[in-house]
Amino acid sequence: EISRGMKVHYKLIYFFIRGRGEPIRMLFSLAGVQFEDKRVQLEEWPKMKSHTPFGSLPVLEFDNQQLGQSQATIRYLATRFGLSGRTPIEEAQVDAFADCIIDFTNAIDEFHLVACGLVPGSKGELYEREFCPAKEKLMGLMQKQLKKNGTGWIVGNSITSVDVQLACVVQSMIDESGKGEGEILRGFQEIGEHQKKVYSHPRIAPYIESRPYSPF
Repeated sequence: EISRGMKVHYKLIYFFIRGRGEPIRMLFSLAGVQFEDKRVQLEEWPKMKSHTPFGSLPVLEFDNQQLGQSQATIRYLATRFGLSGRTPIEEAQVDAFADCIIDFTNAIDEFHLVACGLVPGSKGELYEREFCPAKEKLMGLMQKQLKKNGTGWIVGNSITSVDVQLACVVQSMIDESGKGEGEILRGFQEIGEHQKKVYSHPRIAPYIESRPYSPF
């Protein structure tokens, strides 16, 4: 699967941030597949918007195709690269836990916009009212699954796309909240160990060390 992917020229178009594009970038690194990482400045976006499938980024271009929506892109690449689970039930479980992560990001949308300085609002109030309940729910679900699975990974006995997504969203929690790793991961030791395991993977660590800085 991965060798076939290496014959394709992939171009990922996303903003100069981690955000929804970062799990996709990390999947390419994990698979050992080269890709063109096109990072768009905000002032460039208005002219590009009408040329994207859904008026949003990220967009993945390959084989004269444009694939929009981050979750669809993650699922496509995970399947292509053998990172979507080894059996049909594992594939479904990967999708299910990925959907839990999407539920979390949707639940903290207002907090995210305020924390990133995109809209005015009280970050502290939204942290207590919106962020904390959503974080506790997601972390609780994921920690329970890590303990149940017992392999150090969310699903199965090897890394999958949902492990990458969880590691990314945990880092975003730490960075956007400004509360620090200790506060965000308090009571969730397995989640912290899982993130370190993903970030120290021999194919991911070099990317983490060399990627451009972004506050979120």
